[in-house]
Amino acid sequence: MVTGAHDQDISPNPPASPGEKSFTAYNTPSLPSLTGDVAGSEFTWSEAEERAAVRKIDFLVLPLLFFGFYVFQLERGNISNALTDGFLKSVGITQDQFNTGQSLLYLGIILLEIPSNYMLQLVGPRLWISFQVLAFGLVGVLQAFQKGYGGYLATRIMLGVTECGYIPGALFIISTFYKRSELATRNSIFFIGNGLATATSGLLAYGILPLGTRFPSHKGWQWLMIVEGCMSIFIAVLLLLLLPASPHCPKPLFLPIRVWTPNQEKILVARMAKDDEKNNRSSHRLTLKDITSTLSNWRVWPHVLIAICLISQTGALGTYGPTLIKGFNFDTLTANALSSVSGWIGLVTTASFGFFSDRTRIRGPVVVTGLALVWAFWLAFQQKSLSTDRWLKYGLQIMVQGFSIPSHPINATWLSLNCRSPQERSVAMALFIMAANSGALVGSQLLRGDDSPLYKRGFKVCLCLVSLGLLVAILQHIQYRLSNKRLEKRKEGQEESLESDETASKWRYTI
Repeated sequence: MVTGAHDQDISPNPPASPGEKSFTAYNTPSLPSLTGDVAGSEFTWSEAEERAAVRKIDFLVLPLLFFGFYVFQLERGNISNALTDGFLKSVGITQDQFNTGQSLLYLGIILLEIPSNYMLQLVGPRLWISFQVLAFGLVGVLQAFQKGYGGYLATRIMLGVTECGYIPGALFIISTFYKRSELATRNSIFFIGNGLATATSGLLAYGILPLGTRFPSHKGWQWLMIVEGCMSIFIAVLLLLLLPASPHCPKPLFLPIRVWTPNQEKILVARMAKDDEKNNRSSHRLTLKDITSTLSNWRVWPHVLIAICLISQTGALGTYGPTLIKGFNFDTLTANALSSVSGWIGLVTTASFGFFSDRTRIRGPVVVTGLALVWAFWLAFQQKSLSTDRWLKYGLQIMVQGFSIPSHPINATWLSLNCRSPQERSVAMALFIMAANSGALVGSQLLRGDDSPLYKRGFKVCLCLVSLGLLVAILQHIQYRLSNKRLEKRKEGQEESLESDETASKWRYTI
């Protein structure tokens, strides 16, 4: 029998046919998208039917958002590959000026993340994020023609403005289609889009940068930005044509196709309502009270601090990764190709951590384990920074980068599962992505020109940040456990409480 958080809504019945091993019954009087023949009556579905409906989400919604994140990261990160192809000299800027432009990119995202999330609620996530992918694709193409410090700063700011809000918007869409027990794996798959971009960006650069020699009208780094910008525009068109808005509105915006059968559409809504009664609405309008209450929730902020600490060192190595490898005495194309290995490691670790987290329903210890591994590799990398063994330094660097990836999506899932409403989750996710971009902003200033090429100071700061993130993750896990014990004691003392308090009395923090 399929069970959910609200067992009082489940009523067992015999299988409708010998082929149905079990099924779910759910009273759906308040589901607005259900048709008149079902509304107000008991709606039943089998496990096989639910799996079939979810499989279509996995093969439509998730891949679209995944590839949106993939091109998102390509646009943001291709400048690290451009650095190895004489980008600074071509544009006419210094390394510290380059760092300033990177800071402006992340500052634009930080300042506009909450307003973008409000627009997402107002316009709808489908239209908003499709528009964003189209916009940053156009900016990605046009940045190939930047010249001078002013032009460089302008393109970085515009890229930040157009990219803000995509990640929380996509995470919000995922949270409306998947149950709490399914989120960690799907969020991890979504974040693999980031890892895949890291894994393939060096390989793409290896293939595209030589176009500057073959077609000298543009330099290699310009061809790189033009090609990858066109890829983003193509994904934007797919999003506009195919992405459904929510379980309540599962039809694509423009194409007259029906992905789910009428019965599966009802299952999409009913299973989410059974998983959490707060999902039993077709519209979750965001208010100022939702924003202020989320910002005043102190339990959100440790997750924010973990994200800042983790992404700051990830951003530093992500930006200068190919350049560092080139400094280990590798040529330009080889350095770009070798830089992709960390992304493939990240793909494996992210999928593995997410799968394990969903199977065990453990979040905090998984985040702590991931951060502990990053800390250990950072310690070794920092200690061996003076080594003359280029393959040893390269191996430690890609292990740091590869194991920095999986903790971030699990931390996002951990935060999401501890939000009590879709509105709180929406604001918390926007705040979380703001934190990640704040970390990237910090990371853009860690490796500076006066500290090159060994970056002794920058590497020590990175190690300290990972240490702080690890400590905060441990304390956050402990406080959730203690909070659950207090809630359990309070429940024992309120067994005679009113029925209206029943949902609150069942709440437990995800540890």
